[in-house]
Amino acid sequence: MTPTDEIWRRIVPPLAAAFAVFVAMLRVASRTPSSAPPAGRGTWAAFIRYLAVTAVTGYLVMLAIVLVFHVVLANDHGAFTSAAGGGAALLAIALPVFVVAEAVARRHRP
Repeated sequence: MTPTDEIWRRIVPPLAAAFAVFVAMLRVASRTPSSAPPAGRGTWAAFIRYLAVTAVTGYLVMLAIVLVFHVVLANDHGAFTSAAGGGAALLAIALPVFVVAEAVARRHRP
């Protein structure tokens, strides 16, 4: 059984932070209208720009989460190096998949 102090130190902060981020996202999304262009109207340059911004932002947020919860709270200093390498490997796999999927979708659009 996990001791109570471990639960408060390792489990509650990530859950509370994730809930706070989720509520903040809901609040912003409900107040901001979507400015995305209609599907099928974007250029390749716009898609690549969107993909790059999304990938870099997601990678940095993932590293920030690892830094806060693994390095600072759990005192696991090797986790950051592992997450940086693993995240970069996942990006190297996922980004070409998204480009191929977009190419296939554009080819089959009327």
